[in-house]
Amino acid sequence: MEDNPACANRDIGIPFVPLLAGLTLWPLLKIAGEYIVSRVNPQFFDELKLDVRKRYDLYFGTWLGSIFKVVSITACAAAVITTPAETDIMGLVRPLNQAEQWCWGCRTVIYIQEIPHITSIPELVIHHILSIVAMIAMLVFNMPRRQMYLAWGSLLSEFISNARRLIKMHGRLTPRLSWWLTTLNVAAILLFRVTSIFVALLWALNSGISSIYLIVDVGAWSIYFVYMIKVSAGELARAGLLTVDSGRPAKLIVYNKWHVDMFGIIMGLGLVLTKVLFLMVYEATAERLSSVTEIHSIAWAVLQAVAAGLVGAYITAPILRLTITTSDPGQKPSKLCLHGGFLFAAVALLSSPTMAGSVDKQALVACMAVSFPLMNAI
Repeated sequence: MEDNPACANRDIGIPFVPLLAGLTLWPLLKIAGEYIVSRVNPQFFDELKLDVRKRYDLYFGTWLGSIFKVVSITACAAAVITTPAETDIMGLVRPLNQAEQWCWGCRTVIYIQEIPHITSIPELVIHHILSIVAMIAMLVFNMPRRQMYLAWGSLLSEFISNARRLIKMHGRLTPRLSWWLTTLNVAAILLFRVTSIFVALLWALNSGISSIYLIVDVGAWSIYFVYMIKVSAGELARAGLLTVDSGRPAKLIVYNKWHVDMFGIIMGLGLVLTKVLFLMVYEATAERLSSVTEIHSIAWAVLQAVAAGLVGAYITAPILRLTITTSDPGQKPSKLCLHGGFLFAAVALLSSPTMAGSVDKQALVACMAVSFPLMNAI
């Protein structure tokens, strides 16, 4: 039996040309940009130099990052298209093709070179460092790469946020323009970046990734999802589209019209995280990987269990709720009981008519029980 050429070649192909080109062009473009700004608008250039860390470095870093992201997004989008899903599997050593090399090279240059320019924004520095760690881990452990290409190719929102930042630094950002740019930025984040997270998770499940690697992969995407929601909420608050009422119960006020109960949002997130965790536990402890048909049947059964759990939590609340003495006379007792909801969800999972016969229902319920403390904590 002949060896697979991709497996026989242990060299993934380091993107020397994109790396060298990017590391060379970045300082040259910065010098050119500094010269152009100092000649065209010397007063603005002098104002930037008054605060090197928060204005000068950030201004030119934003320009350079935007230029390199044009190449990066184009290359990563091409990498998604030119990388066959059949070869993007866990453990397969496959050399980087031309598009992948430019995608990896550009992203590496951006993450490394932007750090000195964004030291005034600590969370961005942490984001870049974690991204570099993720890149190294994917190459070292031969993890599927298309999911990362998709995430990199969906960063269109960064052009909008960069444009707003540059316009603001030039003093030309009007309230109306800021509102439109902020709204477009949130729309781009939800449409491209958040959507890519769910697609990447589906690709990961179909790529043969399992055990601790699956837990790490799903955990990383979950953190990224929470971060995107945080960014979107901050942007909506900036535009005045979202405010928080910290009364009892706490509420989100959308566009000064609609009131959304914070408890409902937290409950929903808790349900999602709990279900994701118990699916990860089930996949990590199973003797074999679940087929696509089994995963689909489990997903439908989980939706039924969530619905049954919500109904059960509401029905059993008056029966199973424990009365806790509180010093706050205005605090109302909860209308939901998690323990009752868990019982109804377990029954729904065991009796689900859509579950594939090859799925171990008892093991699923056991894994759900293991993950239940997370929901209880939330």
